[in-house]
Amino acid sequence: MNVEKLKKMNELSKELQKHGMADSTSEAFSKAGDIVRDEAVGEVLSKSPAKDGFDHKYQIMLERQNRQFAQEINDLKEKVAVMQAEIEMLKAEKPKTAQPEKPKQETQTKFPQKEESKEHPKQGGYTPDDVAVDKVFYFGKK
Repeated sequence: MNVEKLKKMNELSKELQKHGMADSTSEAFSKAGDIVRDEAVGEVLSKSPAKDGFDHKYQIMLERQNRQFAQEINDLKEKVAVMQAEIEMLKAEKPKTAQPEKPKQETQTKFPQKEESKEHPKQGGYTPDDVAVDKVFYFGKK
């Protein structure tokens, strides 16, 4: 098989895949060979490595993943069932006839008391005797 025919078959197989007429490259290549009707195509396909081993490994990996997902889903279902049972138990413990308690109104009315003047936090309650002026300001030699 010459290079020109292989290029033509390769381009044709890409076009078949692009338009959705073939799912895999090997299928596209075999369809391209049918279109070109060349005996050398069969030789090229027979020489290509078998992908059955790869497909089998891929299938095993998918099955493992599916089992893991199924196990996780079952675990989550069990947890949800336990939580639902706990909720039902808590609902059963709550008295059904209990009505929300209304706050009791006080009979005595409270008159607002005059608050003593609070000291301002920044000003404080300092007197001139608390702080010595000569310690705050510098007067020169002493």
